[in-house]
Amino acid sequence: MTIIFKSIIISPIYYFFILNHIELIRINFGLVAFKKNICYSSITNNFKLMTCFMISAHRFLCFSLFFFIFSFGDLYAQDSDTSKRPFYQYKGNYGEEVVAKKSKFKSAFGYNLIDMGRNWSPIEIDVIHAAFEQFPPGFYKIPTLKNLYRLNNIVLNAENAPADDIPAATLPSFTTIYENISESYRVFVEKQELRVELYNPLFHEDRIDLINIIQHEMAHAFDFSKGFLSFSDEWISLTKFKVLHIFALDGVRDSDSLYSLVNDPKINNYAPTARRNISTYSRQNPQEDFANSVTAYIHYPYFRYTHSARYKFLKKNVFEGKEYFSNDSSINSFEEKINSDIEKSLNSGAWVEVRAILVELGRGYFPEIEKKIIRRIKRALGVMSVSREKDITLSLATCYLMQPEGLELRKNLIRSHRISVKEVLSEPQCFRYARDTFEKQLSKWAPSNLYFFQDGGNSFIQFVDPVLAVAHVRGFDTEYVWKIFFEGEGRILLAEGSSVWEKGGNGSVEINLNKSSTRDFEFPEGKILRIELMAKRTHPINFKSFESERTGARFVVQPWFSYIGRNPPNISVTFPMNVLKNVH
Repeated sequence: MTIIFKSIIISPIYYFFILNHIELIRINFGLVAFKKNICYSSITNNFKLMTCFMISAHRFLCFSLFFFIFSFGDLYAQDSDTSKRPFYQYKGNYGEEVVAKKSKFKSAFGYNLIDMGRNWSPIEIDVIHAAFEQFPPGFYKIPTLKNLYRLNNIVLNAENAPADDIPAATLPSFTTIYENISESYRVFVEKQELRVELYNPLFHEDRIDLINIIQHEMAHAFDFSKGFLSFSDEWISLTKFKVLHIFALDGVRDSDSLYSLVNDPKINNYAPTARRNISTYSRQNPQEDFANSVTAYIHYPYFRYTHSARYKFLKKNVFEGKEYFSNDSSINSFEEKINSDIEKSLNSGAWVEVRAILVELGRGYFPEIEKKIIRRIKRALGVMSVSREKDITLSLATCYLMQPEGLELRKNLIRSHRISVKEVLSEPQCFRYARDTFEKQLSKWAPSNLYFFQDGGNSFIQFVDPVLAVAHVRGFDTEYVWKIFFEGEGRILLAEGSSVWEKGGNGSVEINLNKSSTRDFEFPEGKILRIELMAKRTHPINFKSFESERTGARFVVQPWFSYIGRNPPNISVTFPMNVLKNVH
């Protein structure tokens, strides 16, 4: 499985993310392999990981006509004392300033800022300089990383995403293979330089998100330079990813196979996500979990309490002991810490601080803590308004929580005319949970990252549903409907079933096919099958119902194939041309 770390912004027509696309391809030693591409996706303040499977890539060159015209006109005439400068012209010696700033960046951090189709601007260099200043020295002068490239667009397969929507990428890609003879898990890194590429859309982000994305990409680069800490037994063990073997559609007994690392649905929280992320982002694979953990270590004050194991690992192996937030030794748990902070802020009338705390809480899935805090905020608001600022700030802060009690609180304030619908919808996070957004857009999005496996005599599917939390907030139950067909035989139905989720969840779902099927069935040995899955959202009171698009996967069942991998896997990473020595 080849993985490329990338970032992606979606068109404003959409609000969260582009769903996964899977394509099976043949590699040179007879396996069916996945080429996986890992991306950000966002709109304004919203964010999603997109996993794309690619065969090859080609470049989309997108040069604006505006800049084409301007580059050949006399608008960029040489400076002179008598010349008149249009308001849009840069006032200063642009070229010399860029050269000076590039040199300063190289001296400070050890990397060349390379122009490739797009030139670095002074403002861009300033913000990337600020992002790097927050790192410890271990992120500077990484031996295998020489250049940071400024381009217009990414080189990307046209089927997967618009090329002009991707803000950043870290390369190279790699393939994950389980070698049956040696019973070993291997990672083969492609013959390509370690590089970070930054594209036009990145620099349309606000400063906070821009810095977060840059640091996320550098976390991937750091991970690579250390032989993939994210593939180490220690990281996989503390993050609770498990190995799944993936049988090739044309595979035979005792042949090599692919493998993937999948999250544990029983664990509510993986690495906390940026404010523009959806909460399932870190569940995609250990590499994204690692990169998100690095940015969390720098920016999120509750990270040491919510993910103490990750925090300790990063403090020792990545940040060289450097810390960004003070530790309260009197606090024994995250719940104790956040309740204490909420109480202090409410009692002192620091409404903006309350909002900041709820933003941090909303980076993960803490249903019971959220319910208690919403009740506390409700008491603080009282039955009558005493301050417009208080009403607006506290009510909008609840938009960052994923429990229906928060939505009900906002509805009651609207009914009593203490806040307006316009004020609520002006908050991007509130707009995410708005009725029209959910019913017209989100409800149609299919689940993603679909896996089939067998364990203990039962058959399962596992997938990610980033819309599950939003549906729960809106009061909708979610039913997952699945069907299995024989491939290429006129869509002959083998089995079908469904499973209902009434209480929401963390977005990671595992379904027992045997228990959820409408009838008993047996898998035919060696036949190519296709499973299709959709989500049906139904309101138990008003009976509104919405169906998502379908997602699917092809698979073959062999009675002798073992889907569950070894724990720990002891993964071996092989780099080409001795870029790094082989590591475990």
